[in-house]
Amino acid sequence: MIAKQLPMPEPAINIERVGIDFDRLERSLGLRAERIGPGRFRIAGGKHTHWVDLYTTDLPRCDCADHLWREQICKHILAALLREGDERVLAALQKLVAALRSHRLAA
Repeated sequence: MIAKQLPMPEPAINIERVGIDFDRLERSLGLRAERIGPGRFRIAGGKHTHWVDLYTTDLPRCDCADHLWREQICKHILAALLREGDERVLAALQKLVAALRSHRLAA
C-alpha cells in the first residue's frame, strides 16, 4: 500500500501587509535554501547560515537581525518561499526582472 502524502499548508505570511522589498528579493537569488523539515529551511550562501520556519503565525520566523528587529520579510524568508514556488514571490520576481530590463533599456 502506498502512503498518501498530505498537502503542505500555505506559508503563514501576510505579504499583502508587509510587502516584498525588491532589493531583498534580488539578494535572495544568490542564496541556497535547503528544506530540513515541513516548512523549515537552512539558508546558506551569505556570511552566515540562517534558519527559517515558514509556518509560524503571521510572519514566518528567521533568526536574522533584519527579520527580528525590523519585522520585515528578509532575503532568507524570500529564498525559502522561492524554493517552495510561492506564487506571490514569483510574481514579485517577474516585476523585478521587468523593472531591471526597463532600467537597462533606458540607460
